[in-house]
Formats: sequence, structure tokens, C-alpha cells
Amino acid sequence: MPLGNAGIGPGIGNSDPSRQLQFMVRSGLSFSGNESHVIFKNEKGKGFKDVSSISGLDLKDDGRAVCFSDWDQDGDLDVWISNRNGPQIRYLKNNNNTNNYLSLKLIGKKCTSDAIGTRVVIETEDGLSQTRTINAGSGFLSQSTKSLHFGLGKFNSVEKITLYWPGSEPQKIGKLSSGHYSIEQGFEPKTIEVMGSDKALSPVLKEYDDRTLLAQILPVTSIFNLSKEDLKKPVLISITRNECEQCHDQIKEWEESPPEGIELRILNINDLTVNNPTKLELFQITYDHFYDVRARPIPTPISFLVDINGNLRSLYRGRIISETLSNDIQLIESNQYNKRNLSLPFDGIWASESNPNARPLNFVEDLLDAGKITIAEKYIESEKRILVEDDVFPMLLQRIEAIKKERQP
Repeated sequence: MPLGNAGIGPGIGNSDPSRQLQFMVRSGLSFSGNESHVIFKNEKGKGFKDVSSISGLDLKDDGRAVCFSDWDQDGDLDVWISNRNGPQIRYLKNNNNTNNYLSLKLIGKKCTSDAIGTRVVIETEDGLSQTRTINAGSGFLSQSTKSLHFGLGKFNSVEKITLYWPGSEPQKIGKLSSGHYSIEQGFEPKTIEVMGSDKALSPVLKEYDDRTLLAQILPVTSIFNLSKEDLKKPVLISITRNECEQCHDQIKEWEESPPEGIELRILNINDLTVNNPTKLELFQITYDHFYDVRARPIPTPISFLVDINGNLRSLYRGRIISETLSNDIQLIESNQYNKRNLSLPFDGIWASESNPNARPLNFVEDLLDAGKITIAEKYIESEKRILVEDDVFPMLLQRIEAIKKERQP
């Protein structure tokens, strides 16, 4: 694409196929249509019956893959689903298990340590057998658990287990009670102690604030209509709605203990919808710009932290912990922190050495995509010193002129 988000591409008239395609994808549409989740029931060898509607899985998602794992360790397989649209990941907990089961975690010695390719056959008292194989990959960009799960029904044990390790002789194991086991190649099974769904998870997982400290800051003075007088100290703009319980709790907390070191502005979506819909739309465009989505209502409460230079530095979804807000303000004011690492919700290793520079030009394109040409021009005038440094700034001006010509009667 000629520009970061869009650009003037080839097309009939002044059309831009690349921009139109990206706009549709960011609006929640799909490259390959709405691939609904479907589940079929095995009618004991007499065919399959579509039970999607009664299973609870017929969600209006554009599905891509399904994975299975006994996530809560209660003896049944829970379901993970990935989607092209949001939510991109769904976890569906299975609470239907009343039967016995056998779960085997295999550890290879003469083959790969995770025993990829190993086939396991079990036999129960009724003489029937079940076969499972450890595979690498379970669908599009997905991987089910590598622990093998066998449903035993009324039987509380298996009579025989045969393991076909890649490149080795079959390993035979005698009677084994239901439960979770690990089997190292060539050795007898060892019981795995599990918590089960009826026990509290331990250790307690750390709770993270739903906040994004931006690695690529964005000038928003003209968008949020902030003056130099407004920016004598950082500004926190928090958007609430009447029917939002979290919003009421946050406002009450701030009334009792106002956050220090900032100017607090609380706006109400219900009021903005009636009295200033354009301002609300600009908040929506700003939110969409960073979360790469469109046509999804802005969540509440949502808060935007703007520094004294008029740059958007952090977004907060949900209630804000006062300590988090205070720490963020200190980090931003000191400017002695690694924006790139703090912008992530978890630790990791970077593939590139440097952090890419922010491109306010991309935000201008979002404004143009939303039909806000006057506001886009105002933004360009306000931030021209930064925008002119972008190599494709002249092409942005060409696009604006093309849009203006299209609008002429």
C-alpha cells in the first residue's frame, strides 16, 4: 500500500481497492466469509447429526480453528476457539463430565521429547479399543494439548495400553486405573497430581490492569480540543455511560479520593450522543486506531491520558487502580523508561532492535476513512511539523485533494 493504512492505489475512477479491503477487514468482515462454528454428534456409526444450535457453540464468529485441552483438570476436554473477528479467542468450559477418563502425558527419550507421532491404543473390559495420536498442530495456527485423553464411560480402569513410539518397538502396559498419568518412554506410568475444578487455583495469578502504555505516542491536541491552558498538567479524560456499574464505582472512588497530579475530565456517552456526537466519534476513531478495529462500540469506562505536550500516552479500559495511574504519570514525566517493553502485557524477546516511530499520518488516514476531512485538515495544520517528516506526506495531500474533487457538485 502506498500509505501506512491506505493511500491512492490503482482503481477505476479514484477508487482505492487496498484501502477499501483494509477498511472492510477492520470493520469485522472476513477474507473468506463467515465460517460459523459447527459441531456434529456421532450417531454410533450411523452418521452425524448437526447439534450446533443446542451445543452453545453456534456463535456469530468467523471461526478458524478449535483446540481441546483439559484446562481445569477435571477429566473432560474444554474447548478453545480462534476467530478472524473478535473475540479472537474463546474459552468454553466443559462441565458435563460424569464419567471416568484416562489422561496420558507422554515423554519421549529416543524420539522427540514431546513424543510427536506417538500412537496409543487402549482396551477396556468390553473388548473395545480407542486410538489417539500426538500431532503437531490442530488446525489453522493452533495446537491442542499434547496430553492424550480417553473417555472410559462406566469403566474405572483400562485393561491394556500399547504405545507405538516413533522408531521404537511397541511398549505394553497392563491394567491402569482412571486418572492423569505421565509415561516416560520405556518406563511405567506415574500418577500426576491435579487440582481439579473443585479446588482453588494455586498459586494465585497476578491481576493485570487493562491499560496500554503506548509505545508510539500520538499528538491529540486538536482531536481532544485541548489548549495550552488545559495542559499545564497531564489530563485524564474518562468516558462513562449511565448504565455502566464500573463507571459509577470509578466516579465514586474519584469523588472520595481524587487522583493527584492530573486534571480529571469525566464525559458521559449518553450526553455526548445527544449533544456532541462528533466529539464522541473522534474518541471512537482514536480508540479504533490503537486497537485496529472498527464498527465496535467504544467500551466503558475508557480513559485517555494526555501528557503536558498534548500527546496521548496511555489508554485504560475498565476501572483504573490509583497506584497504576500514579506510577504511569511518574514514568511519563521522567521519560526514563522503555516504552516498548512497558507497552506489552507480558514479557518477551524482540525480533527487531529498535522501536518503530509513530506515524501520525496513519491517524490522518483513519480520519479520512471516517469522512472527517475538515477535522483531518485541522489535524494536519496542528501537527504539520511532524507530518512533513513522513516521506509519503505529499501523497496524503494528493488524496485529500482527490476526495475534495469527488465531493464537488
